[in-house]
Amino acid sequence: MPLKVLDRYLIREMLLTQMAVILVLLLIILGGMLARLLGEVAEGRIPADVLPVILALGSFRALILLLPVSLFLAVMLTLGRLHKDSEMAALKACGVGYGRLFGTVMAITLPLSVLLAVLSLYVGPWTTLQVDEIRAETAQRSDLMGITPGRFLQAGSVDGTVFFVESFSDDREVMHNVFIQRRQGGDTEVVVARSAEQQIDPGSGQRFLVLRDGHRYEGSPGDADFRIIQFATHGVRMPDPRAVTVRSRTDNVPTADLWGSERLEHRAELQWRLAAPLSMLLLAVLALPLSYTSPRQGRFAKLAAGVGIYVVYAQMQMVSKDWFADGDTPAWLGMWWVHLGLVVLALVLLWRQYGSFWMLRGWRRAKLA
Repeated sequence: MPLKVLDRYLIREMLLTQMAVILVLLLIILGGMLARLLGEVAEGRIPADVLPVILALGSFRALILLLPVSLFLAVMLTLGRLHKDSEMAALKACGVGYGRLFGTVMAITLPLSVLLAVLSLYVGPWTTLQVDEIRAETAQRSDLMGITPGRFLQAGSVDGTVFFVESFSDDREVMHNVFIQRRQGGDTEVVVARSAEQQIDPGSGQRFLVLRDGHRYEGSPGDADFRIIQFATHGVRMPDPRAVTVRSRTDNVPTADLWGSERLEHRAELQWRLAAPLSMLLLAVLALPLSYTSPRQGRFAKLAAGVGIYVVYAQMQMVSKDWFADGDTPAWLGMWWVHLGLVVLALVLLWRQYGSFWMLRGWRRAKLA
């Protein structure tokens, strides 16, 4: 059916409000993410050239979290303004009731829920996997990729290894006054060299850090087996960049691999991804009774209550996921009890706002029409 003037007006207002909410919240999330990534770049854990890619992929994951709450707030703010300006009273006088508003809200919620389902089930795991692969690849690229002259750097892929470089040559190919400390088990090895540079073996393609004119100290000072070795050239094998290992996590597993899995963590992850579009539908329904305010209250009167309900709902989803994955919740119950609680809350608020027979009246009108 073609949308009427009222429907187009409400949908336009809700979409504009939702985009404004998404923009504000996305800037806050990306700002925090950028600050954390810049800290990792400064510490040498990731190179600066992958920062824009990780930030762009992270925006998709943030969008999955923001779509439900942004629509929830958009519906509350839009309908709340209609109540404040007495436009809702005029609409009711013209015969526009809850059923009409519900249909208009669903006209925008259902397409967005389908989009969110695609993002949550397919795009989200793919972006998480891409970020993990980028981090694994950059960690294997070089332990010296983020080193800053005059600062100590802990290697990203070799535990217990610390680098220090006093300065670089103009082309950053040669390092001057290099310090390397490595711990393997209970042994400590310290290497100092006047200069160092990376070289690739033409036969095997393996990378080496070639140190020149230095000393190697093995053991602990004062022990009988403490050794000092002077060398003119000393090669240290660097990690193979082709040996990329992505950490095993449930949030980067493709959704197709989760269907039919008997592992509790996989089933919990699948229900977590399905919860995103479901929560959008439930929050949109809940926003209808929460948006009611008297003209004296203002459009933001119940906004704090709505935000509080969403925070509790989101926190309970995370808790229920952990309980389900740990086996503390029965498999048949899973995470569904959290959504059921929101449904009960929405029905109670609808009953208080529209009376106990609003569904029956709406059903009868629809039948007569």
